[in-house]
Amino acid sequence: MLDSSFQDATASMPATAAPRIHLASLADVPFIVDAIVAGAREGHFGCDCSQPDVLQGLWHQVQAIVSDGVTPLPGTRNGVGGRAFVVQVGEANAGFAILIEDKPGSWADSIELFAMTVHPSFRGAGLGRHLVTSLLRDAQTAHVYARVAFASTGMNGLLKSCGFALGARSDHGTLTLEYRPGAARV
Repeated sequence: MLDSSFQDATASMPATAAPRIHLASLADVPFIVDAIVAGAREGHFGCDCSQPDVLQGLWHQVQAIVSDGVTPLPGTRNGVGGRAFVVQVGEANAGFAILIEDKPGSWADSIELFAMTVHPSFRGAGLGRHLVTSLLRDAQTAHVYARVAFASTGMNGLLKSCGFALGARSDHGTLTLEYRPGAARV
């Protein structure tokens, strides 16, 4: 059974609270998992969370990133470094982002914005842009990319407004957007 924290994110939200971003803790895992499940239902994440084994794997993956800083993935990317962040408004979790290395040991060279969302109640106020630009500023890496589902037109627009451009990589059903700090934007 899923925790309802993603659905109830605005319950303790003060009207004028400034957003703050922090590294996720184990207490944030239910919120992150719920957000991914809700986004997957809308076609924004490429996982079928209705399958118990997929949901169990998602819990394991998010817990490993938060507690150990490693990302369990299939294939050669298994064990890459990862960091999860939560943005809060007042006491309410309003969104999250997960950054992972492109390959083991590549944090300074290339990382992926692996997953990100803002709770629907907080969208449209610049919170997603604040989260992305803060993480880009603090990441200290030469290259950041994100794979965005075709259905995620809002995410595509958000990332482009933060300086991402269409990238060279592309998988079935996704666009790859890339950000290179200091690169000229067209």
